[in-house]
Amino acid sequence: MSKRTYPYKAWALLPSFTPVEVELVESYSYWGPYQDWDISQKGKAFNAKRDLYPNKAAAIAAGRKKIDEQQADIAKRLERINKRIAALDKAERAA
Repeated sequence: MSKRTYPYKAWALLPSFTPVEVELVESYSYWGPYQDWDISQKGKAFNAKRDLYPNKAAAIAAGRKKIDEQQADIAKRLERINKRIAALDKAERAA
């Protein structure tokens, strides 16, 4: 069962990475893997451990961390793509 008291306010990141303050009014009433989810005043579900932050600065810091992780992933993918291009170029020169 949730140890949070309702209603309470927290910060979340929109898909556009804009931090917004949301008011959570109840716990998601489903037993199982959704125990850490809360419902906002507008009816949207948020994962309390993953999607909600105590203040705007924490939300911004988490957004920057997510962007850094995405950039690292893109760098790894680009490295693999460049290796594949090099392999194709080498094969083309040998033909």
